Amino acid sequence: MEIVRYRPGEAIRWLRTSGEKIRQDAQTRTRSVVQQRVSSERPVMENLRNLSGAVFNVGKGAYAQMVHHLAEGNEYVLQEKHLDIVRGNSIKTLPYDRICGISLKGDRAILRLDQGSITVRPVAHVVAGNVKVPVGWNRNGLEVPYELLLEELSARAGVHLEVD
Repeated sequence: MEIVRYRPGEAIRWLRTSGEKIRQDAQTRTRSVVQQRVSSERPVMENLRNLSGAVFNVGKGAYAQMVHHLAEGNEYVLQEKHLDIVRGNSIKTLPYDRICGISLKGDRAILRLDQGSITVRPVAHVVAGNVKVPVGWNRNGLEVPYELLLEELSARAGVHLEVD
């Protein structure tokens, strides 16, 4: 049986792109205040407002880039007899025979184990108007829906996927 890797879908790349753009805009706003020639060119309150907005945007951009980096580090590797859950530098190995059941409520799945449980969540969502859907996975180079990981896990573990 081949090794199957589930990585976050391509849609998370927009976090990195947006984070970079937000930070560049913040730098531009900061430069416009700092490089002012005459202090009376703009009112002090407007300068303070621009600087505080720039500081906020630097933090927002850094946060978006951090979330992207963390999302890229998540991976589920389905081996022949076990599942490897990769989060950053840590790998948790979980034999399929330890999985007693899988329940899906909304977009959050709970793997019930013989001792304890593990929660599987989407790394991001795509929002369009009032519709919010989880970003899918990249399964060995092919974009697939979010639920496919759970269906494949339930098949390999020999348990029923309960959808609430």
